[in-house]
Amino acid sequence: MAVKKVVVEKKFIFTTKLVDEITNKINDGFLLKRFENPWFKNEVGVRRAGISFGITDFEWDEYIKCKADIHYFAEKYCRVKREDGTIGNITLRDYQEDILDLFAGRFSILCASRQIGKTVNTAITMLHFITFNNDKNVMIVANIANTAIEIIDKIKSIYIHLPFFLKVGVKNWNQKSVTFDNGCRIKSSARTKTPALGFTIDFLYLDEFAHIPANIIDPYYTAVYPVVSAIENSKIIITSTPFGMNLFYKLLTDAERAEEDPLKNNYRAMRVYWYQVQGRFVTYFRLNNHKLGEYGITKEEILEQVKEEFGDITNIEMNFSFDTGKHIISVFNNDACTDQMAKAFNFIGKDELQIPIRSLADVTTWKEEAIKDIGGEDAFNQEYGLRFINSSRSLLTENVIENLLKNKKNFKFEQLSELDRKLKFSYADLKWIDDDEVFTPVQRKSIRGIMSIDISEGLGLDYSVINIFKIAPKPRDIIDQQKHTYTTMSDFFSLVQIAIFRSNVISVKQLAELFYLLGFEYFNYDNFKVVLEINTYGNEFLAHLPHVFEGNNNYGSAIFFRYKHKVDGEEKIGLKISDNKNLLVKDYQDAMDKKKFVITNEDNIREITTFVKHITPSGNIRYAADIGNDDTVMTLVNSATSFSKNGFRQMAEDYAENVLDKESLSYFNEILKNVDYAEAIDYTSVLNIHRQRRLLNQYKNSGDKNWFSNNWSGTRRDL
Repeated sequence: MAVKKVVVEKKFIFTTKLVDEITNKINDGFLLKRFENPWFKNEVGVRRAGISFGITDFEWDEYIKCKADIHYFAEKYCRVKREDGTIGNITLRDYQEDILDLFAGRFSILCASRQIGKTVNTAITMLHFITFNNDKNVMIVANIANTAIEIIDKIKSIYIHLPFFLKVGVKNWNQKSVTFDNGCRIKSSARTKTPALGFTIDFLYLDEFAHIPANIIDPYYTAVYPVVSAIENSKIIITSTPFGMNLFYKLLTDAERAEEDPLKNNYRAMRVYWYQVQGRFVTYFRLNNHKLGEYGITKEEILEQVKEEFGDITNIEMNFSFDTGKHIISVFNNDACTDQMAKAFNFIGKDELQIPIRSLADVTTWKEEAIKDIGGEDAFNQEYGLRFINSSRSLLTENVIENLLKNKKNFKFEQLSELDRKLKFSYADLKWIDDDEVFTPVQRKSIRGIMSIDISEGLGLDYSVINIFKIAPKPRDIIDQQKHTYTTMSDFFSLVQIAIFRSNVISVKQLAELFYLLGFEYFNYDNFKVVLEINTYGNEFLAHLPHVFEGNNNYGSAIFFRYKHKVDGEEKIGLKISDNKNLLVKDYQDAMDKKKFVITNEDNIREITTFVKHITPSGNIRYAADIGNDDTVMTLVNSATSFSKNGFRQMAEDYAENVLDKESLSYFNEILKNVDYAEAIDYTSVLNIHRQRRLLNQYKNSGDKNWFSNNWSGTRRDL
């Protein structure tokens, strides 16, 4: 009778040190027995399932840290292919940290520009999920099958470079799926109208969501959402660039609604723009060797002068491009060194000859090159500018928007006794800046400020907004950049956002009650002025005010700015917007460029980024939201009118006299004393060329150095 052999695999306890030694042997060509080899099918980096591992105390502590903090896991142990082709640890950019935090939620939606590292973030998130959980299934769905495979490849690549103690054992490792010995699986799927049967989904990732045809993604999402959301602790992550007004657009804009909005969905939303990637605000000088030879100039001489011109305000680099065979000087742009300034650089040659840089180099920017490479500005606006409507044009420069995004702050609800005593409705949509250096309630009676009110009907559509600002001096570095344009004390001051109320369910009467309590009881009404848009519901709002709280109030109309509602009419309460809207928007644009506003609320910033220029079929220009609402932006447009009002000037002068420190006041007065009014005229953006020439000629013909100072108020009105 034959005896059947039973093969029993020897028990082998691996350690990190032993794994390293074995790996070195494999790399040297040694053949190992199966029980000696920790790698799945001899593929170094892929841990075999079912092996025993002796983890050290240090490794266990690191495991716990990584499980608790995905940021730590990413930066300490996730190695990726970098732009220079090398493999190294990832250094998370600020927005990438925010993306990881976004993805930590249960339902997340990300609208992201191309080439911002989105795939790396999602790969790290999915790898972290399967590493520190058991018996979980991850499903990846993309617009095309190859994209889903590339995402799995990215997960595999990061996994391979993890230290052995963080690797989960692998049971199956192929192009479209991976199975681990902790019961977790990652599977990819091409776009389909129905979810995969028999595969429970704990983590659903939908990539390039907007680019999946509506006849496929709409029924798929309708079928899969209730199945996934019914599972406890399940996750859905949706990412895409815009591609028309489709389901992605609806989910994103509904996710961006206020928490109290009845149309708000369960997703947390985020947008990441191309200019948030460091190094994309840059002007390139691609030096032309032939031209340099003609002028007898060396690349080192140009670099030296560029550094002399801009080196104190920005970074300058010179590198050789093997693609073009040219040396490239990179001038990194910022508020003090814009691309226009860089392009206007002149090289000073022999005999003080000024040679424009365009005569010596091809001059371009990252954005200009991207527009050419992608096929035009409309395509760039969609893929990089996150525009759902291609004909849209941003009103603000990328520098301005980048600073807004960089400086946004948390706003929070505060229970206020002054409001609690009288209001019969929730005011939870009133959010205050969470920064004691900007606003503390103790100081509220001494604050000088502006409120801007935009009113809707409260039926769940447009929003009613009360935007609240305090007057404060601009930062010294901004003043130093702009001082040649300053002609009055108020030019040194800006409106700093301290609170915002935003609701689309509050009635006009309720809004009047809330405003009254804020303007007349919470703050000192003698220190505030109000810009009220009068158009649709403004008169109804004003009619309620004298009668709030059954007439037991101290209401007075002097708090409101007054405007002409007709060209030849007298000034009345409220700002009426009609054919003057485009001019008001231009004033807002100018105010944002000149840092006259400090906006830090996330809802307000989001609307700013989507408030753009539209060209109608008849060729007219109008300004409105690209997507969603623009009510908070309109409070800024309206508030920009206050800078030319005596009320604002008086508050600024009062602040300078009674609050400002003596050193700053002396500095401001010195600037005003030495102002060159002719130079200030040159920088006045609202001045057209014909008026500019006329005013400068009046100045020159007068023979009076003090002509501008003596006539400045009239001159400003003329502008």
